[in-house]
Amino acid sequence: MTSIWLDEVAPDNRPPLEQDTSADVAIVGAGIAGIATAYHLARAGVKAVVLEARTVAEAASGRNAGFLLAGVAENFVAATRRYGADRALRIWRFTRHNQDLVREIVARERIACDLAWNGSAQIAGDDEEWREVRESADLLGKESVRVRIVPDERAAIYEDDGEFHPVRYVRALAGAAIASGARIHGGTRAIAVTNGEVRTDRARVRSGAIVVCVNAYSQHLVPVRVRPVRGQMLATAPVARRVFERPAYANRGYRYWRQRADGRLLVGGWRDTAADEEVGEEERTTPRIQGQLERFLRDRCPEANVTHRWAGTMGFSHDALPYVGRLQSGVFVNVGFTGHGMAFATATGELIADLVRDKKRSETDLFAPDRP
Repeated sequence: MTSIWLDEVAPDNRPPLEQDTSADVAIVGAGIAGIATAYHLARAGVKAVVLEARTVAEAASGRNAGFLLAGVAENFVAATRRYGADRALRIWRFTRHNQDLVREIVARERIACDLAWNGSAQIAGDDEEWREVRESADLLGKESVRVRIVPDERAAIYEDDGEFHPVRYVRALAGAAIASGARIHGGTRAIAVTNGEVRTDRARVRSGAIVVCVNAYSQHLVPVRVRPVRGQMLATAPVARRVFERPAYANRGYRYWRQRADGRLLVGGWRDTAADEEVGEEERTTPRIQGQLERFLRDRCPEANVTHRWAGTMGFSHDALPYVGRLQSGVFVNVGFTGHGMAFATATGELIADLVRDKKRSETDLFAPDRP
């Protein structure tokens, strides 16, 4: 079934690439990563062409919850344990930069995407997580992060987090990239990538650099450590009362929900209850996960009418951080967002646009494709 986001927008009819062409940079994939990369390159005067097998934002970028959160899916204490204190804080600051970039771009390009900054709730699923949520709030509060604890909800409220309509954002960003000189071709599947050339099902693109931005589908084109994982969601018709005050991430990011300004409820996740099944590239819903989403919904809002159910395929990296940088001579990647693409990709698009142009950036070690 189509996601609510894709169901609410007009069809995206970018013409396919029918004949050989050339560009300074060829970008494979027109989700948020590919489009953000094209946008930043085009604004820098680089001639970029984007190749998309389907339509702009039709894959994972059009099948998520539309959260703009800072940090990774888990709490900051868990991130510190995994990456070390310095790296975890640098990652947090990078995602805050991503939020700032989205805010700036939406204002500059006058993008109508229902962007709102209502904060988010990070909710503990057990006692250990609740201890970490409280400690995370204390640590980040010392970094001037606006966060407060709500003991009754076993939650930390991060006041500066946001939400938006992801498809409207990405497609408007694509329009802005085109206005700055980029070309975007839909219905054009890349079948091979080599140094200086992308081969599609109809034509070839010669370019000085290639950026692969196909996330879950990366291993079809390049040797990178990305595995496809399925996520599922549902959405309802508008509900008159306020059920959820702000977007929420719970149980270490495995469960999430929000209520839009129009009253519609969105619930997603629960894949941890069927981890062995929620893998692969097939975008299909399952009774097991959908049943759990609906039970949660009925517990909070029995009167809600489900209108949409959908699935999307996410690209998971080995350590939950994206791979952004040079993979081999002339070939770069911007992939592996591990279900958190909206939190990273506007800024990783800026990062990869700089790296392609040989500009030095301090964050390259965080996301290097060959990191341990």
